[in-house]
Amino acid sequence: MEEFHEVAIAYYNNAPRNLQRLAWSFFLALDSDGDGQISYMEYINFLRQCGYGWISSNFFKDLDRNRDGCLGFWEVLTLYYVIKTRGLWCQGCQTCLVGLYFTCVSCFDSGSRTYDLCPTCYKQKKFSHNHTNFMDNHLLLRSKRGLPPGTANINLALAPRSAINASAAVDDDLMQAFQALETGVTAGKTSTCIVM
Repeated sequence: MEEFHEVAIAYYNNAPRNLQRLAWSFFLALDSDGDGQISYMEYINFLRQCGYGWISSNFFKDLDRNRDGCLGFWEVLTLYYVIKTRGLWCQGCQTCLVGLYFTCVSCFDSGSRTYDLCPTCYKQKKFSHNHTNFMDNHLLLRSKRGLPPGTANINLALAPRSAINASAAVDDDLMQAFQALETGVTAGKTSTCIVM
């Protein structure tokens, strides 16, 4: 989790000022009681409202770096980074893939849906797939080095958001702040490779 935290801060520090302001606006909107921190219930409400049901409610503990029972700005920024970049599931055991994992190179190169495995399932061969060429995500990225300029598309790397949960109470200010941040990130991708 520490690596995710550092990466989220690095993206924030290198983002344009307007995008940094949108990130703060999102944090403030998420803080529904205005106490300057995000409680477990505010976290759960956000996940429900925005359709991120694949994220475990226990993930809050992983995000809470100082173990004070709430999330500060940098911890929320880490949450944002994770939800925008980690929508992958192991095809063997169905766990969310948040660290290193293995990807079928044939599926990846074909542009179709990827076939991804956690290290344990790959190591123990707990999967059934018609291709045999797998690489871990870091090596796969490095192996693409040298492709013609302009062939990368950051939109393909971002995790899609599920539909908004219609049965959840919707906080309009929170939704507007979240959507404004997403719009800012999308606009920033036209000139640079930016996730946050």
